[in-house]
Amino acid sequence: MNTPTSPLARVALIVCAALATIGSGCESCPLRQSVATTAQVDEDVRALLDRWIQSFESRDEAAVRSVLADDERFVWLEDGEARYQSADDVVAALASFPPGLQHSHELTSVRIVPMSDSAAWAQLGTTTVIRQGERAVSEFTGVVLILAQRDNGEWRIIAAHTSTTKPQMRSSG
Repeated sequence: MNTPTSPLARVALIVCAALATIGSGCESCPLRQSVATTAQVDEDVRALLDRWIQSFESRDEAAVRSVLADDERFVWLEDGEARYQSADDVVAALASFPPGLQHSHELTSVRIVPMSDSAAWAQLGTTTVIRQGERAVSEFTGVVLILAQRDNGEWRIIAAHTSTTKPQMRSSG
């Protein structure tokens, strides 16, 4: 059972609060964003996704922290389970990745859904390849859902959920 402080409840509360904030406009306030605002949010969130991928692939811990919320709002779920409850958890996992292995990510079918001029929902497919030198040792695909928010002019990932296929281990043949 989810309590109000469980990661799943936090994600649900964040999404509901964002939707309630957007939907609570007044009669004199347009409920729909202008095309210019929508286009800018789309561009900004795509840039955030690029920074996210680049920071992970380069193992730049400071850059990883810069794309993730650094407070109690942050949670990252994997296949329905809370995997990371803080940016520190994500950085620790990245630091524990064996140095002889590199990983790369290809994003596909990226869809950005602006919720306001400072919040958006992103959904995308990803293919991750783990390599040792030139040899791919594992490959898997997944779907990622991200809630992003702009605070003090900077876009950050507030919450995310990743669902992946089982990794395909490559034979050494």
